[in-house]
Amino acid sequence: MKVNTKSSITQPKYRFVPLADVYNESLEVQWLIEDYIPAQSVGMIYGPSGAGKSHIAFDMAVCIANGIDWCDKATKKGHILIMAGEGHNGLNRRLKSIEKVRNVDIDVTKISISERAIGIDSDKTMQEIVNAIGTLSNVPDLIIIDTLSRHLMESSENSNEDMAKVVINLEYLMRRYNTAVLLVHHTGKNAKSGSRGASSLRANIDFSFVVEPFTFQQLKHCELTCEKQKDASDNLPPLSFGIEVVELDELDSKGKPITGACVVPVAFVTRNKSQDYLDLALKTFMTDKAEWQKEFVAQLEGDLSDESKKRKFREIIKKLVDDGWIKEYKPRMYAKTTH
Repeated sequence: MKVNTKSSITQPKYRFVPLADVYNESLEVQWLIEDYIPAQSVGMIYGPSGAGKSHIAFDMAVCIANGIDWCDKATKKGHILIMAGEGHNGLNRRLKSIEKVRNVDIDVTKISISERAIGIDSDKTMQEIVNAIGTLSNVPDLIIIDTLSRHLMESSENSNEDMAKVVINLEYLMRRYNTAVLLVHHTGKNAKSGSRGASSLRANIDFSFVVEPFTFQQLKHCELTCEKQKDASDNLPPLSFGIEVVELDELDSKGKPITGACVVPVAFVTRNKSQDYLDLALKTFMTDKAEWQKEFVAQLEGDLSDESKKRKFREIIKKLVDDGWIKEYKPRMYAKTTH
């Protein structure tokens, strides 16, 4: 689909439409990645520096560009824009690493990369983005912004007002191109407090995933957990990945192999950790759900945010009920069974 080169970031006129115009629209969510990235949405993947969030975002991008499954989930083949705030060199090594590990030839016609960072927080620079997209042969199906902080030129990520305006700008891109927008973002100094900056960012986006690092058998790993999925279930099982160093098919000027890195799914790590969560939930059992959750969160070790720990608790409660270990005899009150 050829991009319309007539560029304007003027917001559409505000109006009301009859319910009948939208009432009979399909209720089915359209996905770029089934259960993870809705086809027309604004979302975020965030975590500490070096946790693996960009690796996961680029792995998703390659799978969409090639139309192949991502973590056993179907993808819709499409065009990708990567707004790379940290340069081409490292990104190129990451993509070549994914290509080698997945044993695919990346469809390079489906991915375009920016030459530099640009603001997503002013009308002037948004106009530049629209103009740049207008030079492409196809509209993007996914825009990855890596990272949010590198693409803020006039705003403070700690300002609710500024971040609300940023989300409005990203929603403009979403509507104009019928695309999904994925922000790559950092946690703050206290990783347990969630994504860095203003709460309006988290409140106004459509989906959110947190990436949390851990070490398994002395190797770097990370876990991806869904924190929010506005129009579908957010009760997704956590996904674990190893961060693998990949030797690329090229030598540097000194004759040494050039290496890159990418993520590789490792399902067995998640299963072991889930058993630990079940054991802890049974150990800390209390009749009152609020008190039980408080004790579970207090005793759960690791670098998970408090919100992620609470989500783990809700997942475990559901599993314990489904497996017959406990029963809810009245709202938010539980009893152990004779399992």
